[in-house]
Amino acid sequence: IILIAYLDDNELYDGSTDFYDSYFCLDTTQKMANEIFYNYFYLTQLKEPTQEEIFRIKAYEKKLKEENSNFFFRITDNKGDELLSSLTDDVDYTTQFSFSYKDTLLLDGDETNDYREDAYMLHAYIRYPITAKDSFYDSYRLFQMLYSVRYPVIALSVFFAALLLFMLYFLICQAGHHKRNAEIVLSGRDKIPFDLYLAGTGMLIVLLFYFWSLLSYSFSYTAERIFGLIGMALLFLLLLPCILTFAARVKKGRWWENAVIYRIVSIVYGKLRVGVNYLSDHMNMVWKIAAGFMVYLLINSILFWESYENYYYYGYVIFLPVFIFNFTVLFCLCYLTAGMIKIKNGGKKIAQGDYHYKIDTKHLLWDFKEHGENLNNIGYGMARAVEESLKSERFKTELITNVSHDIKTPLTSIVNYVDLLKKEKIDNEKIQNYISVLDKQSERLKKLIVDLIEASKASTGNITVNPQRTDIVELINQSLGEYTERFKKVNLELCLQIPDEEVVIFADGKLLWRVFDNLLNNICKYSMPGTRVYLSVSLDSQKVIISLKNISKYALNISTDELLERFVRGDASRNTEGSGLGLAIAKSLTELQKGSFSIYVDGDLFKIVLEFEQKP
Repeated sequence: IILIAYLDDNELYDGSTDFYDSYFCLDTTQKMANEIFYNYFYLTQLKEPTQEEIFRIKAYEKKLKEENSNFFFRITDNKGDELLSSLTDDVDYTTQFSFSYKDTLLLDGDETNDYREDAYMLHAYIRYPITAKDSFYDSYRLFQMLYSVRYPVIALSVFFAALLLFMLYFLICQAGHHKRNAEIVLSGRDKIPFDLYLAGTGMLIVLLFYFWSLLSYSFSYTAERIFGLIGMALLFLLLLPCILTFAARVKKGRWWENAVIYRIVSIVYGKLRVGVNYLSDHMNMVWKIAAGFMVYLLINSILFWESYENYYYYGYVIFLPVFIFNFTVLFCLCYLTAGMIKIKNGGKKIAQGDYHYKIDTKHLLWDFKEHGENLNNIGYGMARAVEESLKSERFKTELITNVSHDIKTPLTSIVNYVDLLKKEKIDNEKIQNYISVLDKQSERLKKLIVDLIEASKASTGNITVNPQRTDIVELINQSLGEYTERFKKVNLELCLQIPDEEVVIFADGKLLWRVFDNLLNNICKYSMPGTRVYLSVSLDSQKVIISLKNISKYALNISTDELLERFVRGDASRNTEGSGLGLAIAKSLTELQKGSFSIYVDGDLFKIVLEFEQKP
């Protein structure tokens, strides 16, 4: 396409088939004429040329000899007198061009010559045919070559244009597709917000046109068209990535959601919709405020207009009603704001737990007074609810404690009589089995009653805590000493990770031993045989962290909160012995000693973490 533009600029499509009538011949002649006039003719008119200038004159004379040049000339002044010529009678000429030059040269110091645009004329003649190998020879060969391809290049351009469209179609179809993936996959470029991508491309295009406009001033007409076409090619290369990424986004669907403008509009629309919904939900108050504001504007406008009309008679004093009215409105707004602040502070106190706090609604007006009374009623209702909840909790705790004590007395008698029956010599095997079952179940019931009482005391804090410096490593080793045989019996491997030196915390050793006893007892009952049990002690930021991990033999399909409730056991079928109070007791006793108790469940992995402050 660039070559076609060049051929068209040089008039090769105008039907001219002769080199001597072509732009190539005219352009070469113009350049040669200028060179002869300004470089050669000027030197010949000097009275005392230098050696260098004499050398240049001789060089031009050699260059313009008949056998070396296809260009011949004759220079005349404005009167028609010949000043310099290279014409000979032995050469055939076919074309003549005439060029005029200003009188920038003063011949023989003659200053009487008036200034004329056509003070000198250079008549140029071109040899026919072209024989000497000079610039005309090169132009002639270029003309012949371009003239021979002027129509084939059109067909070639059509072919490449079709190929370009085909490749563009192929790239658009391929956009978003990747090997071994049937779905559309967006690349990193495709994830850039589309409007930002377009903005960046637009900036590059603006810079391209800016630099092209700066350079175009120094271009000839032909060069300007050629570089314009090059600029169009660069423009296409800049737009191609935009076209391809747009195709991939369209194939993926909902491409507009990636744009920053869409996100901003969505946020603004969402806020507006929330605001409109909020206003519609509170339209009663909104209408009151809107009506009051309109009345304020109306009165203010009337007062201001009346004051303006009478300003000529009364001066600035006439604006006094306007100031009084606006000051009154400002005072009312401040009064209402003070009431809002009173309601806000009251609501804050109620939210912080002071349910008996009452907001003084004496000086509140309209809806503000109603809102304050509603908050007072909420505080009263919440206070009653809290009292009822505490009363119910105390009742349940007292019920458990009292019932446990009432059951403990007859249970002691049952245990004693079962013990007496065991000491009797009874030969009947069935009766001995009955006595064995009674003994086992009475002991289990006794342990349940003890756990109930302990759980009740632990949850209500009715246990005396005697905190003192306690070596947690030594306490763990003592606890493990009682469970080593039980671990072997249930086929559990214990993995200890505890430091060799002492780790001291501030706790009640007896209550802490009870915590470890409950936890290790649960591990023995609920761990899958043949697995490992991990027990570790570590330090982190002046905190002692005790971790116990085991694999449950039952599916842990209940949450950690449910595991910490009373009477909840790890086996849903409740086939194992136990009251389901072990974890609840351990948690309450840990918190009574200012520690934290956490449970984590991951599949069948059961993990308990205890944290205590380290005692320096």
